[in-house]
Amino acid sequence: MNKDDRKTIMNLMRESDSFFKEFGLLDDKAFEENIIPKKYKELTMVAISIVEKCEECIQYHLEESNKAGALKEEIIEAIKMGMMAGGSVTYPYVRHAFRCLKEYFQL
Repeated sequence: MNKDDRKTIMNLMRESDSFFKEFGLLDDKAFEENIIPKKYKELTMVAISIVEKCEECIQYHLEESNKAGALKEEIIEAIKMGMMAGGSVTYPYVRHAFRCLKEYFQL
């Protein structure tokens, strides 16, 4: 899903039911700069997204990691940690992550 579609659907969800709006606010709060810097939160979510096998999550958290100043090498390390936790069944999702990295870092 591209960024514009994601934003449109997220707005629709928030307008349709207060639960989604409240969850979105909680999500925003959890990912803001705090004791753990946003960059490290996003890198953690890259690894978790690999384990959970969620392509949309992988793409989103790679973008957010990049915006938060994560280096290419840090993101690759997070991808490796996700693969170590998830095993070889995550390989297709690791490939997806590298397709995204290719776009962001011109690999």
